[in-house]
Amino acid sequence: MTDITSPAVHARKASTLTLRKVLGTLHLWVGIIFSIPFAAIGITGSLWMLARDLPAEILPYTGPAHSISEYVEAAQSAAPPGMRAVAFEAPLSDKPAAVRFAAAAPAQGAPRPGPPGGQGPRITVDPATMTAGVAAPPANAKFARLMHDIHGNLLINGFAGRQFVGWLGVFMTGLGLTGIIIWWPKRGQWKRAFTVKLSGGLLRAVYDLHRFFGICTLIVFMIVCISGVYIVFPQAINAMGGANPQVRDARMQAPMPVTPMEGETALDADAVVGIARSAAADGILRTVNMPANPRQPYRVAFSKPGDILSAPLVTVTVDPWTKTVMDVRDPDAYGANSKFLAWQRPLHSGSGIGMGWWILVFISGLLPPLFAVTGVTMWWMRRKARG
Repeated sequence: MTDITSPAVHARKASTLTLRKVLGTLHLWVGIIFSIPFAAIGITGSLWMLARDLPAEILPYTGPAHSISEYVEAAQSAAPPGMRAVAFEAPLSDKPAAVRFAAAAPAQGAPRPGPPGGQGPRITVDPATMTAGVAAPPANAKFARLMHDIHGNLLINGFAGRQFVGWLGVFMTGLGLTGIIIWWPKRGQWKRAFTVKLSGGLLRAVYDLHRFFGICTLIVFMIVCISGVYIVFPQAINAMGGANPQVRDARMQAPMPVTPMEGETALDADAVVGIARSAAADGILRTVNMPANPRQPYRVAFSKPGDILSAPLVTVTVDPWTKTVMDVRDPDAYGANSKFLAWQRPLHSGSGIGMGWWILVFISGLLPPLFAVTGVTMWWMRRKARG
């Protein structure tokens, strides 16, 4: 039997108490110093979720069939002169087709990474009537954009703001990990650790609320924090996790140049989609990103049947000159670590699995303000008591 009065036991207890005290001090001051940005990031994330579409199963459009060329031609009539189509969005059960335009690009030039971009108009086309018009922004578009910008960069211009938010996510992850150690109950006190006592005074009630919600929401809170860090620093985490390079977002992929073939005519978008379907036979067509010049490929994205909006897409890159598939990004074909990383953005947004997860992620955004208020309140009351 171990002698609890032995110096070795006392040394272990002192070491444990010292570790908890050090972690408690770090937990306290990191939480206090960054309480306001933590709260701002959390609450704006939840408000941004309210401003977006709720999760729903992706269902293909079942009305009159039209080719992509017909949609682009209809949209071109409503686009400003001198603009070219750069992306096509397929119609879904409750949404019209849409074509994104950008300023015309020169015929020659070095290929650029990722899908061609541009901030030109987005023209919607009603698939039933083939009438086109500039897509009107939703009534809450300005509010949604403000919430997104505060959540993503705290209104700090440039990548510095995004990096700052990413490091705040690292700190919040650290608060979750240290919180487990600080909360961990002693033998015989597990029931008390999950109890909120409101009749023991304000300080006791605030303390119980802080640790009760902290431990009960820990898993969701940690998933949201870690996925947020991944969104800001994907390349660094991919490298650390040994992830397949295909996990990277399409905009971050290395260029895939194609070579125009003399005497050949490049495939149009409809023919390219036909080839892409060989790699996603049962997929629901979502988008077609069109090449900015003859040296770039097409990128075609499909949803899988039964998927929810924002679930990882199957992306197929097609060479329109050789009429072959160059690359396929299918998260279901990844290894376990790569598949886990591919799901980080949907997990963070709350829209890749279903309504239950959406609700949990929404609640997680309310936790940083709750922890900030209860944490600062405990510190202030204890400081007054010591005084």
